[in-house]
Amino acid sequence: MTSTSLLDTPAFALAVLAAAPACVVDARDRVVEVNEAFAKRLNRPPANLVGVNLIELMRGVSVDRSNSTGADCFRLSDASQESWVRLHRTPVGARIAVVLVDVTTEWSALTTLVSARSVRDQLMMDAAVGTWRYDPDSQVYTFSSELSLGHQDAGKPVPLDILRKIQHPEDVAKDAAIRDRLTTQGGSAVGEMRMRAGDGSWITLRVHYRSGRKLPSGRLEMFGLSQNVTDLAVARDQADIVSERLELAMSAANAGVYEIDMRSTGRWSSEQFKALAGPEAMARQDIDPFGLYHDDEKQRVRESWDRCLRSNAVESIDTRIYSPDGDGHWVRIFTRVQRNALGEPVRAVGLMLDIDTHKRQELALVEAKQQAEAATIAKSNFLASMSHEIRTPLNGILGMAQVLQADELTEAQKERINVISESGQTLMALLNDVLDISKIEAGKLEIARIDGDFALTVERVRQLFVTRAQERGIGVTLETPKSFPKLLRYDPVRTRQCVGNLLSNAIKFTEQGGVSIRLGAESRADGAWMIRVSVTDTGIGMDEETLARLFGAFTQADATISRRFGGTGLGLAITRQLARLMGGEVSVESRPGVGSTFHFTFAAESGSARAPAAETETPALSDGSPGRQVFGARVLLVDDNPVNRQVVKLFMIQMQPTIVEAANGAEALARLAEQPFDIVLLDVHMPVMDGKETIKRIRASDQPWRDVPVIALTADAMSGDRERYLSMGMNDYISKPIDSRELASKYIAILQGKPLVAKSTKTA
Repeated sequence: MTSTSLLDTPAFALAVLAAAPACVVDARDRVVEVNEAFAKRLNRPPANLVGVNLIELMRGVSVDRSNSTGADCFRLSDASQESWVRLHRTPVGARIAVVLVDVTTEWSALTTLVSARSVRDQLMMDAAVGTWRYDPDSQVYTFSSELSLGHQDAGKPVPLDILRKIQHPEDVAKDAAIRDRLTTQGGSAVGEMRMRAGDGSWITLRVHYRSGRKLPSGRLEMFGLSQNVTDLAVARDQADIVSERLELAMSAANAGVYEIDMRSTGRWSSEQFKALAGPEAMARQDIDPFGLYHDDEKQRVRESWDRCLRSNAVESIDTRIYSPDGDGHWVRIFTRVQRNALGEPVRAVGLMLDIDTHKRQELALVEAKQQAEAATIAKSNFLASMSHEIRTPLNGILGMAQVLQADELTEAQKERINVISESGQTLMALLNDVLDISKIEAGKLEIARIDGDFALTVERVRQLFVTRAQERGIGVTLETPKSFPKLLRYDPVRTRQCVGNLLSNAIKFTEQGGVSIRLGAESRADGAWMIRVSVTDTGIGMDEETLARLFGAFTQADATISRRFGGTGLGLAITRQLARLMGGEVSVESRPGVGSTFHFTFAAESGSARAPAAETETPALSDGSPGRQVFGARVLLVDDNPVNRQVVKLFMIQMQPTIVEAANGAEALARLAEQPFDIVLLDVHMPVMDGKETIKRIRASDQPWRDVPVIALTADAMSGDRERYLSMGMNDYISKPIDSRELASKYIAILQGKPLVAKSTKTA
């Protein structure tokens, strides 16, 4: 009796079918019936599944679908599990039995493999890596798509002859040698090859070669990897170029590089560095890190190193390295400390430049500059001293001449006094010219602009020279256009000086005919004016050679003119310098025997709509005039020169002051302590105690005389202007030689309206 196998029984088949998720579909793939396991697996009631297209049903209940294995696979997901199932179809008559086969394990392995391949392919793509194989028998290359290089059909087999056409000519022989060796002897190789890309550019490939299996011909197959390293090759080539340029520059500049490992204190120095430092200095550095430097420089270098350690910036210092001669060699050191992510110093890099020649020239220039400045100071001091020494006797000469001119004299005596006065004034003008040139050269001459009527200024200058012109039998005229601006902002002192110099020269060199002055004004875009003063004469004129050197200091047409007409030749040099300081220029047109025209220009602004200040006149001293109020004032006259004191006393005799004299500042303070004074006339340069210290002590005193008015009397024209003396505490100042009218004017202006000491005493 033969027993039936359980596997072959209908009962077993029903049990298996009941356990497996299964359904039946019709010819249109619609679900006809489902078992309990199928409905449970899809987590749907059986009644909801019947009549639905199976594929549409599976799409609706799955989260993913794939048919990469040749059959429909779906990924099912619920709260308890996630799995992949495949639809296994078996025809049963006119219908089809469909079983959901769990392929999770199989799918996971496949997914992992595919993912690994995708990652590999992506990495190779990102790294610009491609594979290739070479068949030496057919002489054909097969490349992966990554190495298409932009050539059409490069993904297909490429014959060797075609490959050679896109290889760089310099690389063909190198590639052939590697290919011949590996296909005959075997082994491996690595090299860089350049290929022409489809766009015509050169691509650099790092190629890894390896021999493969032996072919029936006995030759070896060859395969490998090729990586696009064009950017790296370009960067490397550029780095090499930069390095070569740097080496050349450092060699030309005689510079060296060094590095210090901050953790091991190890030091590396370039050959240029060693050559620049010299063997003796390098030997000292082996013993002491700062032994490289001159002994006098070590402390400064240590301080520079400390600053570098505290900073992220480049530290630079000029110093001397040691040299056997003991003098040292000048270098410029640049150092920077590199730090890690924690901010800790890990390495110091530096550059040393040879600046010995440049530095010694620089030091020589500094020394020369200091000597020049010392010479300038000495010259200024000399000029100031000479000014004081010359002006002091001139003060006596001109002062006494002014006093004598006021006396009753015969005509012959008046003529002699006039000669003395004019000679003194000429000497004073020469002194002023020399001082002006010195001020201009030293950059100490400033332009002070105020509002005024420039046409009036020029007219007053003209009037000053009318008498001199009439004595020579010539006339001086002034022409002012109606369009000339009425008010301008300009420097009346310096413009008057320039016009006066030009007018003086014109009169001096003109013996017949006349001199004319013409004013002109040109408006500028910024609202300012360019003023032109043209002085024309009918004098001796000048040739081209003379014109070329006319404006130099101490220059005149020739020696005969200097002897014939006199003068130093400073006037025109000063005029041009002043014109340039005022934004203008001086030019000249001249013909020998016909005459000359000098054009003086300067920049000016429009003045405010107020009348220019009138020139100060000397106050009248007649009975009942305001000047009478200061008669009888008590004056302290302080001057170390008795002639100067005598001149001042004579100038003031009309105002009937009570004058007490003092020869220096110490005596002046003693006199102030003895009795009250209405005013002090104080010389600036005196022995024992000068005027500066005297005014300082007067103003710092706690005595009643601390507020006494003080007028400075100075012969030092280089000491500064009015503001300087006022800042010392002076109420005003008068320069020597003293003008009697200026002294009277300022004396009266200060005392007018104030109660005098003598009158207050009488009232008491």
